[in-house]
Amino acid sequence: MKEIETSVQKFITEYRETYSEILQNRLLDEGALIRFLRERGIAVSGVITGDPGKFFEMGWLESDELPGTENHLFHPFRMYPIHLIAEACRLNITASSSIDRDSFNKFLAKASNFLPSIETITEIAKLANEVANLAIILEPLYWPIITSRTSLSGFIRFEEHKKLVDSYKQKALPLMKTFDSQEWQKKHEKIRFSAAQLDDNGDLYILLRLSPWIKRERAKGKIAGAMWLRHMAEVLRRGFRDYTDTTWQEEDQAFGQWAPGARARIYGSEQPTEETTKAKPHVAFEFGLHTGSTLRWYLEGETEYFAALYILPKAASGGLELVNLKGAVGNERANAALRLADGLVQDRELRRFSFISFDMDVAANLRVIRRQVKNGNVVGYVNCNNPDFEFANFTLKELVEVAATMDENQEANSEGIRTGDWGGIKSGKQFEDNYRSLSEIGQKGLKGEQWGKALAEYALENPYLDGEEKKRPFLETVNHALRSRQVRYDYQRDNYFINPESFQIEKIPKD
Repeated sequence: MKEIETSVQKFITEYRETYSEILQNRLLDEGALIRFLRERGIAVSGVITGDPGKFFEMGWLESDELPGTENHLFHPFRMYPIHLIAEACRLNITASSSIDRDSFNKFLAKASNFLPSIETITEIAKLANEVANLAIILEPLYWPIITSRTSLSGFIRFEEHKKLVDSYKQKALPLMKTFDSQEWQKKHEKIRFSAAQLDDNGDLYILLRLSPWIKRERAKGKIAGAMWLRHMAEVLRRGFRDYTDTTWQEEDQAFGQWAPGARARIYGSEQPTEETTKAKPHVAFEFGLHTGSTLRWYLEGETEYFAALYILPKAASGGLELVNLKGAVGNERANAALRLADGLVQDRELRRFSFISFDMDVAANLRVIRRQVKNGNVVGYVNCNNPDFEFANFTLKELVEVAATMDENQEANSEGIRTGDWGGIKSGKQFEDNYRSLSEIGQKGLKGEQWGKALAEYALENPYLDGEEKKRPFLETVNHALRSRQVRYDYQRDNYFINPESFQIEKIPKD
């Protein structure tokens, strides 16, 4: 321990002026430090002067100003020893501002029955300052990584600052190699525990850690204090990782244990603060902060598209994107078919669920969708209408009723539709042709927005197929789309697949 302390103190004495030029956090006088601590949930007394000054007088707190500076200045990382000292004296630390040093010593002596001894507090302070010292030494190297910003001192240019940092890094390397990594891992763990005791919201810390620095900088209360302690711990972890090739637990972890693979499932990575780009969409999902669409639903034609849009009028605001392929799924030269293939590639890259609704009565459609499923390009759900959208979701009797009601709503006589001959009609195309011959106003056919809305409205009012206890497949697809917002993409991708023959979702067999 003595060698470690000596090497740190020697480095500070020799290079304090060097790293002071590249420090990323401004040094604080006592009044500013007190405000900083109070805003972050650390209970200290005083306004302009107070507990930090008394701790300094007691030899419990080190300062960070350059030699010859008139007033004592403190790095924000000194919050760690201050916090531990305050916790050791937490029953009466705020009363210390009203007594002088001698009275303070007498008071502590009388309080020996319920407070640690002065010697114990001195040892706590010594070890905590040692940790803060090394964190301050490493701060210029790792704070820009943690905050995604670099602070330049004075009128120095970025290129010059970078040269200073690179030169300083070469000086810090020999120091790091003198340390016992296992011993410092225990100190890192102690910081994590102290942060968790202040605020134990580990998942909320990850959210803050992945947020822009301006949001973290403005945080207040104990969650902010715990965040600063964890950031200080991350500086140490990164230093030992780079210089001694060790891997420690990340700073959100404290008292609980993670099951194998659980962090990757929840955060997208076992080390979310190291792989922030990968972790951000997972954390956004965890907190319901969806960025862009979480699902893209490809619908073969106008009828299905407008039916879905009627049922989900605010789909986009809920993270569901509806895509109208306009009947060209099976035409591989058509823009819509290319749009589907390209879209599925994008979906996988963005970890976005893909839903596809198509009619099986067109062989080319079936061939294209089956190939995409076989190639593993569809993570989500396939709604295959057999033979087509109309007859997969409605009986002939129901379709006649919807068509007749639609004409009536336009003040047309629907008698011909209701009493006409519908024998042998088994597909949507046949139904539309017959409707044209029987309707007074429907010679343009049924495809499009009006027909899709009419079918959707009827389905919502009558969710089950006529005479059956089976819910309409289209409504089932809508339900799956809504539930997808609570399903983790990676979990679905890694545990389930779509059978390319039946288009049913099945569990991936385990070896």
